[in-house]
Amino acid sequence: MTEYTWAFDRSFLVFLLIAFVSIALAEKVRSLIPMPLIYGVLFAAGFALKILPTDMLLSANMIAVGTIAFNVLVIHSGTMINLKMLAARKQETILCVVSSLVLVIGVGIGLMPFLGRGLAMVSPGSVIGGGASCAIASRWVLDKNPAISVFPWLIFMFQGLFSVPVVTWALRRESRTLLRGFRERSKSQETGQAAFGERPQKGMADVQKASGAKKRLCEKIPGKYKSTAYYLGIIMIVTVLNNLLHGTVLAGMNINPNLTALIFGCILGSVGLMDQAPLFKSDSYGLLILGLMGLMANTLAGYSWKELAAFLPPLILVFVVSTILLILCGVIGARICHFSAEHGIALTMNCMMGFPVNQMLTEQAASIGESEAERGYLKSQIGPVLGMGTMLISNAVSIVIVSVMVIFV
Repeated sequence: MTEYTWAFDRSFLVFLLIAFVSIALAEKVRSLIPMPLIYGVLFAAGFALKILPTDMLLSANMIAVGTIAFNVLVIHSGTMINLKMLAARKQETILCVVSSLVLVIGVGIGLMPFLGRGLAMVSPGSVIGGGASCAIASRWVLDKNPAISVFPWLIFMFQGLFSVPVVTWALRRESRTLLRGFRERSKSQETGQAAFGERPQKGMADVQKASGAKKRLCEKIPGKYKSTAYYLGIIMIVTVLNNLLHGTVLAGMNINPNLTALIFGCILGSVGLMDQAPLFKSDSYGLLILGLMGLMANTLAGYSWKELAAFLPPLILVFVVSTILLILCGVIGARICHFSAEHGIALTMNCMMGFPVNQMLTEQAASIGESEAERGYLKSQIGPVLGMGTMLISNAVSIVIVSVMVIFV
């Protein structure tokens, strides 16, 4: 029987306290210091100073929760891909995808002589991915190159440090431009937003209304039956089928299971066999994210301060190059697509940030409005731009990139 340094209750309590403090501090500084960085530094310091036992995440059972999260988050992300919304915003969609491919070439291939094959391969998808992408990268390099398994998590920790200031600057400038146009048109036209003379931007709600009133199959199931067990159970059915597929038809083909899981989620969510974003409705998303953070802390527990510090030079190089490439893509793409440079930069750099930070930045950018109408207009223009980058890149393309590139580590 395994014996732990701390009992479950103490380990779990300390874990929750560190998570709470990290979230509170990040909120206080408006994510200029990202929550994962605060969280990671607190845990790394605790392990290094021997204040925290290295087995506390196992004792707190957060590895088990993280394992559940690892299995369900990819399918959840797949269901969030709204193909109709992407089609309605073709220019932004293409720019996001092209920017991701530029990152693969510029970082994954271009920096290989400086980083080495392993670090270069796990970097692009992790830079533009969320916790799920970084967890996938960390998990799949364990068998091939375990010494670098912490690097994707370090990328996750530092993402916001580079992206938030740039996106904040771009949104501030874009909001002022949008607000000036809004006020100028409001003086001469009082017939509402339809008379603004702009091409209407379709958000997710607009696309859903335009798709018709026909109920999807998953919507025909009465809400009283849709419990936490229902949502998690549906995802696990898909997980079991996905694993069965890889154990039979796809056996030996070296295809990452996360890639097919993402495809399953996208298809089933699009045709209505699964609810979109099921974990948001399951009353379990917050706990699962904590489980994912538990995997991160557990990985940090296996490294000394000196080993972690040795990753800082390649980490800074990855982010400097990635930031430059994404800004250039945003500026050049904006010129080609005929929207402002700030619009393009916010779109591409948001891929390095994602939800929920982008929601907070949208609120901040819209706060310059002096009335509810002005603030609502700014949110309607900025929100879909950032939301689409999260839906397409952080939740989908990054997982595809990570799933493919870890094969070559």
